Amino acid sequence: MTDLTQELARAATMLDLGRYDEASSLLARVVSAEPGSSRAWCLFARAHLGADRYQAAVDAANRAAAIEPTEEWPHRLASNALMHLGSHAEALRAASESRRLAPSYWQTHVCVAQAALAASQPALAATAAAEARRLAPNEPDVHFLSGKVALARGDLDGAREHQERALALDPVHSGAMNELGRIRLRRHDTAGAIRHFISAARATPGEHIYSRNIDVVILRTVSRMIYIFVLIALILLWVPAVAHVDRFPFAVGFGVLAVGIVVSFLVMVLRLPREARRLVGRTLRTRRVAAALAVAVGGVAVAFAAVAFVPSAELPQTLPVAIIITIAARIAATARLRSPLGKNQQGSPAGRPPGGPAGGAAGGPAGGPAGGTAGGNRAGSPTRR
Repeated sequence: MTDLTQELARAATMLDLGRYDEASSLLARVVSAEPGSSRAWCLFARAHLGADRYQAAVDAANRAAAIEPTEEWPHRLASNALMHLGSHAEALRAASESRRLAPSYWQTHVCVAQAALAASQPALAATAAAEARRLAPNEPDVHFLSGKVALARGDLDGAREHQERALALDPVHSGAMNELGRIRLRRHDTAGAIRHFISAARATPGEHIYSRNIDVVILRTVSRMIYIFVLIALILLWVPAVAHVDRFPFAVGFGVLAVGIVVSFLVMVLRLPREARRLVGRTLRTRRVAAALAVAVGGVAVAFAAVAFVPSAELPQTLPVAIIITIAARIAATARLRSPLGKNQQGSPAGRPPGGPAGGAAGGPAGGPAGGTAGGNRAGSPTRR
């Protein structure tokens, strides 16, 4: 029994250090020798969670629950893994069972709030988060989760207050930094959002979700710039038909439009920290962004050329074609930005310079940055005991 205790202590230390594969190897031997140890199976589930082996985590947690039916920890672990598998209703049932078994543990209420959010039940999530705050008002993960609940309900001020409280309790809470970035993004503060994502990536270099969130914001900004560029171009295309201007002023208008968009983007980039500027440059050099920009600019240029050089008598027939080309260019460029990243287009690990990305996937440029779970395997998190 002493040997088992020592082996489990070693495994727990490995998990706290993020050495999930080493812990898995050790725990595989432990559960083979001691299959009746519920704690060993729970630690095994934690190891699988850390290594993104979610179905294996569910299986290990279920083994632990079968050994000790009155223990709440296996149900929390199973709930976390089931959320990653997209089984939100099952995750909520597992979380509710953990809360039923241990209603005085703040971790069980946080687990219910997480699962309720994933299951699109914000009212239940808010109730569970409030109970967690009552039980553990000084736990940073409780305020982090409460902020996520508030953000999901559209309460940006409340979300910001909770995340700032989490950071006051734990100044290196990367999840709270990431959430503040998402809140900034909701307020259309792109530069501020990227600063928070950069801080989160620096605080937790091994968590790739934060740097991929930076990529998402950059891609969203590029997509917005393309939209504005095409929208103004569509307006300018009507100028020759309405005002009958000469070709030279028309060409100047196109040039001013292109330069204005580029300058606006550069001003935004210059407001960013140096590390973020490197990330912007890296993203702009990826194949899909370069292709999207080429399609948008090329399509608009072709449309402008068609309108500028066609005889005035043919302008009524040419203008609709030019408009269709412009709209098609915008659709194609946006589709290219939303395409999945190729192997050679992945971002760098969080917090590292280019060359040298987040969690659930961060989503495409039209989607929002990922928020992650309340702490994962870090100390004090709902999956830890």
